[in-house]
Amino acid sequence: MEAKRQRVADLLHAQVKVIDIMEIVKCGKTLVYDVKKKLETGKGLKRKMGSGGHNRKVDEDFLMGLMAEIEADPTRSMRKMAKVFEVSEWTIRKAVSKLGLYSYVRRRQRGKKLLSWLKKKPSSTVLVFSDKKNWTVDQSRNARNDRFLAYAVEEHPASSMMLGVVASDRKRMPPFWFPQGLRVGAKEYLAVIKNVVKPWLDATYPKGNYCYQQDGAPGHKAKKTQKWCKDNLMNFWPAHFGPPSSPDVAPLDYGIWGFVESKACATPHPSVDALKASVEKEWADMSEHYVRKVCRAFRPRLEAMVSAEGSHFEN
Repeated sequence: MEAKRQRVADLLHAQVKVIDIMEIVKCGKTLVYDVKKKLETGKGLKRKMGSGGHNRKVDEDFLMGLMAEIEADPTRSMRKMAKVFEVSEWTIRKAVSKLGLYSYVRRRQRGKKLLSWLKKKPSSTVLVFSDKKNWTVDQSRNARNDRFLAYAVEEHPASSMMLGVVASDRKRMPPFWFPQGLRVGAKEYLAVIKNVVKPWLDATYPKGNYCYQQDGAPGHKAKKTQKWCKDNLMNFWPAHFGPPSSPDVAPLDYGIWGFVESKACATPHPSVDALKASVEKEWADMSEHYVRKVCRAFRPRLEAMVSAEGSHFEN
């Protein structure tokens, strides 16, 4: 649970919407607002003493041994460390959380790997960033600054999932909307890559001078998805390449979604079709200069994250 709380905190720091955090972390609204309140009041995320069960294996000696193993090989998975210590993976995750390392170690390691790749890549290579976002018909609000009266709040407003793609050369793919209610797994996601993204990449970059990026969602990391991308895309970042839980270094998360949403969802929409039309208009109207500016910030933000040892950094 502490690992989940930390991930919620990471997403809140990156200014990701509550409804999107619920989808990403697979948690309830209560947990998100609880973490948000603790962050605003300066309280820690850890539970109070006596509020939960105690794992006797996670003592000081255990933590010191685990820390030594992590320092020896920071890239080793928690599953492998669980086998080394002969405990459950859950115990390792809890211990890593106690050490304050949750995803920071892997974020730093992968961040360094990405920076090394960026330094060596040909200058003609275009970085193509992608991400999914769940849009709702509700008005976009600043939870801290906006105050309003209401009789009731709709728990699950009508929504639609969109795949957005932007590139470092200022280009962008037209929005793709997944069918409403569709559970997007590896099969569904791969179909979109084959039938929508790949044709756009081929038409936009006939010389193949691109590198396609996708986040660490389960459907993206699936073996069949990774194999297809390796066999059919000119260049792409494999699943082990991108820093985990890192909306703060993902261009669509830190720059594109919020910008489009502030304009497209300034007022509530009467229907999903109206929502889509508004998002598509603002997506098309977004200036090439702004797209380039957001993508150019990727490397400096990555460097800042590595300098912060994988933790949060000041923008």
